[in-house]
Amino acid sequence: MRRLTIALLVLSCFSCTGCNVKSVEKLLGLGGDKNSITVVVDPKTQSVVVATTQQFTVTVTGSSNIAVAWSVGGTNCATQDCGSISAAGLYTAPTAIPNPALVTITATANANSADFGAAAITIIVAPAPASAMLRGTYTFLLSGSDAEGLLSIGGAFEADGTGQLFNGKMSLCRSEFHCSDQFFAGATASTDANNGTFAADIFPASTFTFSPAPNHVLKLELNGSRNLRASGILSPNATSADN
Repeated sequence: MRRLTIALLVLSCFSCTGCNVKSVEKLLGLGGDKNSITVVVDPKTQSVVVATTQQFTVTVTGSSNIAVAWSVGGTNCATQDCGSISAAGLYTAPTAIPNPALVTITATANANSADFGAAAITIIVAPAPASAMLRGTYTFLLSGSDAEGLLSIGGAFEADGTGQLFNGKMSLCRSEFHCSDQFFAGATASTDANNGTFAADIFPASTFTFSPAPNHVLKLELNGSRNLRASGILSPNATSADN
């Protein structure tokens, strides 16, 4: 009886227009229209500092089994440390940059090992602190006040990359027509606290702090004698930015 039923189904199919093998498979319950499994890893690309961690997530569709197996790979990773990844997708970067620095993170679907998603990681060193960028010529522009009222300060200096500032000069303006040019000396920039000191004729004891700001400039804060308070930007010239 079963063979007769199957035969009738096949004959029925081929007696209609547009039938094909998939139609027969569907009639017989042998497959057809199976959902494929998709594995997506996020983020897809990421830079990770040596000896730090990065969390990756995965989305699995097309299967009720959403579990995956994580793995790390890349050129020469069999002979050097490229980092590791936990069962929860937490990647730990190696303590040294591998060669090449590009590492691949793969999440393979447990439901089907042929389905997987991947992400590309570039291992990098920790970014240099803002103070370490003080090498070359810098210009600054500040606005604020002191005991005499509102003021603006513009100027420039050179930095040797070791925390020493020299050839400092500035123009202090209390109004559009009342400006005075001054040189400052004894300037230093701390490479561990993003701050420094300098002495000028009108401000014999002053301190400044700087921190990263958008567009490759630094935010500058100035404090000194005579109730000096000013803030603005510290900008490297073109050659300084390349150092």
